[in-house]
Amino acid sequence: MEFYRKLPIPKDIKAEFPITKEMEATRDSYLCEMKKIFALISVAVLALTACTEQVAHEPKILAHRGNASTGSEFTTDENTLDALRRAQELNFSGIEFDVHLTADDQLVIRHDNKIVDGLSCQGSTFDEVRAHVLPFGHQIPTLREWLEQAKKTPHIVQLLEIKSHKGDRENELIAKSLEVIRELDMVDQMYMLSFDPKVVDEVLRQEPKMKVVLNSSSLHHSLTPAEVKEKGYTAVSYNINVILNHTDWIEQFREYGIETFLWMVNTPYTYNIAKELGFTWVTTDFYDAIVK
Repeated sequence: MEFYRKLPIPKDIKAEFPITKEMEATRDSYLCEMKKIFALISVAVLALTACTEQVAHEPKILAHRGNASTGSEFTTDENTLDALRRAQELNFSGIEFDVHLTADDQLVIRHDNKIVDGLSCQGSTFDEVRAHVLPFGHQIPTLREWLEQAKKTPHIVQLLEIKSHKGDRENELIAKSLEVIRELDMVDQMYMLSFDPKVVDEVLRQEPKMKVVLNSSSLHHSLTPAEVKEKGYTAVSYNINVILNHTDWIEQFREYGIETFLWMVNTPYTYNIAKELGFTWVTTDFYDAIVK
């Protein structure tokens, strides 16, 4: 009956599938839940294979915050010009990065708002942010610096994630980002992404030609394919916990011409899942691990 109890779990599964609030609180029940998940994946893949004649394609690979790793280790600072150049050298199909607006209205590239105690992207001036040296010796770049380097490889798309801000600061971030993108004539090379549908809608209001992506890590608050199509979004990006409960959505998105991203994909195991399910893109921190 409960055949999933006999399924093996990859050694690095705890790192790739962290415990969520929606999973059981204890470690034992978590591991049991993971076995259920892999059983569901297997069933879903078999069902999709049986119901379609489509041959599994190789997903495009998106470098998460640039390429900051060598093998399974981080060897440079993420979201820096060095990480961007490394991703360009490896000819990724796309590169994802995160943008904040400083206290004096400058656009900077970083994932977390907090940098160190007493210093943050949104609460500090650009000069204060710029003076900070990251662990591998790099500085936090501006959006303009990032895009000027990215423009050198126009075939590599750039995916700009709009980080959460208080009040109407996100709208200001969108407007200022679009100003730089238009000035550099890079609208066609760009995607803009957010976890908030209202923010994605605002991007389209300000620039109808922009390709937009809705990100989701919630099992219960994800838009259906029909809702995404109605809103006119280019793509959706899902944590694997979401798509396991909606494997049928992938085919529906494909029929609607909507691209699909899966994150995070840091092992060959999950890359093969994305390939078999038919995702358009996979987002990874460890390129070397998934291409071998």
